[in-house]
Amino acid sequence: MGAFNRLLLKELLCPACNALHDWIIQFKYGDCWQHDYVLQDELKWEGNDEGDPSARIVLVEGIAEDDCQACNEEVYARIFVDNNRIVAASLVVERIWFTSEHEGEYIVINK
Repeated sequence: MGAFNRLLLKELLCPACNALHDWIIQFKYGDCWQHDYVLQDELKWEGNDEGDPSARIVLVEGIAEDDCQACNEEVYARIFVDNNRIVAASLVVERIWFTSEHEGEYIVINK
């Protein structure tokens, strides 16, 4: 996956089996250099940048570092960034397939 960041999510249900876990989600947006974030953190920029720091609203694809401990399902995350702040994340079992016109693992919703 190369350089990435991590979003730490506490006590969320697995979307496949509803087991409660803490999750570490890897994602590529902002200064990708193993920064650890939690919800409401502001993204760092001006390093190994991936994405658009001027974008207002962005949907970012992430993947859990580990499969679910209960059902062994691979888990993905949809991370919502608003004005460079991580405002929400939801866990899913199917990844987002961005169209070929979009680069990377994110899509700018509102510039």
